[in-house]
Amino acid sequence: MLGKYIIKNGTLMSIMDGAEKKADILVEDGKVTRIAENIEAPGAEVFNAGGMYVTVGWLDAHCHFANFAPGERGGINPEDDLLKQGVTYALDLGSLGPENYEDYRKHVLYRTDLKFMSYLNISRRGCGGTVNRTDFDSAEDIDREAVIAMANKYRDELVGLKARIDDKFCFDPEYVMGELRSLADELDMKIAVHAPRSRIGIEKLLTYMKEGDVLCHTLAGNSDVMKVVDDNGQIKSCVLEARDRGVIFDLSHGTNAYSYETAEAAWKAGFFVDTISSDLHGGNLHGPVFSLGVVMTKVRGLTGKPWYWILNKTIAEPVRLQHLKGKELEIREGMDADFTVFRVDNGEFEYLDSKKETRVFKEKLSPVYSCVGEKVFVCREEQ
Repeated sequence: MLGKYIIKNGTLMSIMDGAEKKADILVEDGKVTRIAENIEAPGAEVFNAGGMYVTVGWLDAHCHFANFAPGERGGINPEDDLLKQGVTYALDLGSLGPENYEDYRKHVLYRTDLKFMSYLNISRRGCGGTVNRTDFDSAEDIDREAVIAMANKYRDELVGLKARIDDKFCFDPEYVMGELRSLADELDMKIAVHAPRSRIGIEKLLTYMKEGDVLCHTLAGNSDVMKVVDDNGQIKSCVLEARDRGVIFDLSHGTNAYSYETAEAAWKAGFFVDTISSDLHGGNLHGPVFSLGVVMTKVRGLTGKPWYWILNKTIAEPVRLQHLKGKELEIREGMDADFTVFRVDNGEFEYLDSKKETRVFKEKLSPVYSCVGEKVFVCREEQ
């Protein structure tokens, strides 16, 4: 815990309009008390940010840091894999269901400096549950009364409800989507849907989705029926109609859900995802995802969009579109400290997509410090 510290010689970057200015940031008792050039504060710990940028803390709108059952893929560690990678706020995207959500809260809620909210999976056991079981083996895996009771009990910390409807996880995608939609309407909550390999098809799936709902893994390219681009290279009309009514299209990279080819086809047709997230979990922490910074690096390399634009879609747009609480979008005096210090490295950085296609990028985001209240986390070196 640091009673007083200065982030010195950094360049403050606005994620709203890209404006930059050289300034120091003084933090006292966890709050930003001054932003100015050449701040001197006797007794303050000094962190040199020369040659670096400072923005509000990064936000990952799709990851999994819950505890999974023995034998399942592991969740990530909020401190080592998020806070020490520049992320100060995250969403757990439906790792747990009504049977195990409360255990997850006990393990995470009061034991981390990471700010977070969650989605509740409508499967009783959440993602996978016990070994050799899927999310939805049968209709019995949805306990409507249990979902409603848990959602009402923890409404203030839940963003919405989640389901994975790929064949790998789901016995009947249309049945599960019907239950997800019905439960969300009854609870007046939003939904998030994992469906990159679902046979339901994007046209049918989007008929279930309303304003504020999230389609995860938009650029996966795993199934022709789930692609946003048609055979003529045009954005499918159902996608445009869904966006017009407020459906959110998220990147959510994941292990098997981000294709350079699919992304380039979409961007060539003028389609950009609404939000950028990692879908980081224990199964992709060492590749192909690595971290949120690497995901943003890939987006920059493929689109050529400015860093502030990418950071805006990563931080500000999830806050705006999903109405997330407790997240500042600009660094200002009087706020609780919540910012990320990072470098833009130049060189040749090689990364795979989820189809094992390699690309080499000329720039890379490298977080250096994450500042949350009275704590400064030194970020670990990434791939």
